Amino acid sequence: MTVSVKLFATLRKYLPEDAVNKTATIELGDQATAGDIISQLAIPDGHIHLILIDGKHSAEDTPLTDGAVVSFFPPIAGGV
Repeated sequence: MTVSVKLFATLRKYLPEDAVNKTATIELGDQATAGDIISQLAIPDGHIHLILIDGKHSAEDTPLTDGAVVSFFPPIAGGV
C-alpha cells in the first residue's frame, strides 16, 4: 500500500530526501501500522507525541489503509 506521511516541527529531519512540501510518499506492506512508518523512518522512541491518520487521533498500532495520510507531531513545550 502507499501512504502519505507528514512530519511536523523537529520531526521533519526524518523525512526522506525525496519528500515534497514536507510530505513523503511511502510504500508499506498490506497490514502496516503507523508504527511501521516510525520504524522505516528511524524515528527514535519518545520523539512522537501525536499521530493522526486521515485527521483522526490514532495509536502506533492502528492499521493503515491504502492512500491514508499519516501525520506525526513531536512533544511541544512552551509558555510563560
